[in-house]
Amino acid sequence: MNKDFIKDRDGLNDRLLLFMKKNTSIPFTQIKQIKHGVWLLSSSNQSWVLKEFPSKYKLSVQITFSKELKQKGYAQTYSFFPDIFQIDDRIYGLMQYIESNESGSFHYNSEKNIEVALEAIVQFHTATSKIVPSFIEHLPIFKQLAKWEKRLVDYFTFINLHRFNPVYSHLNRLAQYGSWALQQMQEHKSYFHEEPFCIIHGDVASHNFIKGKNGEVYMIDFDLISIAPPQIDFLQFSNRILPSLEWNEDRLFSFEKLRHLQNVRPFLAALVYPTDIFREWIFYSNSQLEVKSKKWNYVKQLTFERYKERLAFYERIINIVENNSFPTSK
Repeated sequence: MNKDFIKDRDGLNDRLLLFMKKNTSIPFTQIKQIKHGVWLLSSSNQSWVLKEFPSKYKLSVQITFSKELKQKGYAQTYSFFPDIFQIDDRIYGLMQYIESNESGSFHYNSEKNIEVALEAIVQFHTATSKIVPSFIEHLPIFKQLAKWEKRLVDYFTFINLHRFNPVYSHLNRLAQYGSWALQQMQEHKSYFHEEPFCIIHGDVASHNFIKGKNGEVYMIDFDLISIAPPQIDFLQFSNRILPSLEWNEDRLFSFEKLRHLQNVRPFLAALVYPTDIFREWIFYSNSQLEVKSKKWNYVKQLTFERYKERLAFYERIINIVENNSFPTSK
């Protein structure tokens, strides 16, 4: 759990503490803001996480989802306090606090962590595949191609702002890889929305896993859940772990839970789309000067750390996709 608490500047923390004590009958004594819109509430013997949500409807969907998820056998996550809380026009939900073990934050810096995260994702998909009908009217259908088509257009737009910067040639080269990947994906577009569906997590970054004091790994934060085939989460997960694997496809597909994707043409092609770089450069280019000055080192590091390894990986995958025969996907 992030301990870099945010200083309360407007008295909201005190108001929240008093409100939650009164409306939950839990004798909270402390409140600390963890990040924007998230607080840790503590009493003498228990802790809860208070989170702001954009609407009662979205919070109610998450409360129901969390409950049904556990009923279908996925226990490694939090439960919600059943009530929805409102102060003025702001909506809050209360969730169980999962305390991490002594090792601190969970990272994809070891094969063991990658394996346990993958196992958690597979178990999550198994459980959510059983509750898709209950949420078909409440969750969006995830549209991978549409999302990445827009991201590529935005990226091309914003990198033109840097055309006199020495990094521009590298940014443009990455755009060409993205264009190639999208073309391949469009030729196999059915793969990205084929049934059977599950409810995907949508943000399988390492910070959405917690290794608890009991040794179990928990999945948290369901803000981006949507309905899609499970390979959508696996694609994002692969993009997240490839830098830790030194952009080595053999290491990527050495994990049992990813091995079934090793000879799937559209999945391989999608790995060539530099989604992380596109996302961060769009954000950076669209930011105010103060944010840019703080963000620059991160964007530069993301782009050029293991840059040669990344491009070599892209070239190998392109060669595999363009020069091999593949089984016909379902």
